[in-house]
Amino acid sequence: MRKRTMLFWVLLTILLQIQGVYAVEKETRSGSGLPVPPVEGNIPRPAGKPGNLTVLDWAGFSSALTYTFDAGQPSHVAHYLALQETGVPMTFYVSSNVNWIPSFDAVWSLAVEDGHEIGNHTASHPRADMTGSSFGRPLGSPEEEIDACTEYIKEHFGQEDVWTMAAPYGDTGWIEAAKKRFFLNRGIGMGTIAPNSNTNPYNLPCYMAKTGDTAELFNALIEYAREDGHWLIFCFHTISPTHDNWYAPVELKEITGSIEFAKAYGDVWIDTVANIGAYWVGQKLLTSATPTRSGEEITWTWTLPPFFPKGKYLRVTVDGGTLKQGDNVLEWDPHGYYEVALDEGVLTLVP
Repeated sequence: MRKRTMLFWVLLTILLQIQGVYAVEKETRSGSGLPVPPVEGNIPRPAGKPGNLTVLDWAGFSSALTYTFDAGQPSHVAHYLALQETGVPMTFYVSSNVNWIPSFDAVWSLAVEDGHEIGNHTASHPRADMTGSSFGRPLGSPEEEIDACTEYIKEHFGQEDVWTMAAPYGDTGWIEAAKKRFFLNRGIGMGTIAPNSNTNPYNLPCYMAKTGDTAELFNALIEYAREDGHWLIFCFHTISPTHDNWYAPVELKEITGSIEFAKAYGDVWIDTVANIGAYWVGQKLLTSATPTRSGEEITWTWTLPPFFPKGKYLRVTVDGGTLKQGDNVLEWDPHGYYEVALDEGVLTLVP
């Protein structure tokens, strides 16, 4: 049995190294990296009186959805290709001490290339008081646990940075250390996230899947979030079928079935915690900014929080006028919006 298991991992490694075989058609995205919403691309540029700046919720989609997977488990590695074939970006929260799994580095390096997010789930998955470690002896402090995992991700997987984490066990004791290293932390409390809501960015709620959950349940949650216009985050642990049942196994077909259900709507934005979270945080910043006036010009300014990912955008509309960032005049997208670069920290509306 041990020889057969090792042979499986060797064959999987070979498959992962074959470039292009498992390529899937990626979601169409604009130059900003945001997906293009499902509307006709013939909306005329607003020509009314300058004013009424509005940020589109969820980049112009009805709601948002993220699939997260915790700990970098053997079942995630084994089923990665099937998850990738769904064509949607996901977030994999990895504990670096799980690196004894053959193909660990190969799979997560490929995931980064494929546009998924690798998040921090600490090195050995203990509680914040350093008890209950799941993967070896814990390090000396929450900070050491987090930093060791981040270093491993950046050095071994080729991801330029690590922007979000998921607290082991959902322990709120991780929050203070997370604030000094990430712009978001996912917890395990039940709930969804509304645009401009006061949800704690360092304890984001989710639905944590339970043993035997089905696509029918996931689909109902997706439908409720879509009706409310909210962001729903799923948290999965073990994916079955597998010989490595660590916790709360859910059948692969139930996960992928729910993804296909959400995709069929056409107006649900499915993306990583970092990508959707950056939009949610950015929208709150611009919406809460107090504009200043100089003659007929109106200007909004904002400061991004620490550890916020670079290169993120918002989509906005106005009744009329011209939007600028510095000397750059923003172009109207016929899908119905302007795209605002959050890195600039300033937006000006002129007649």
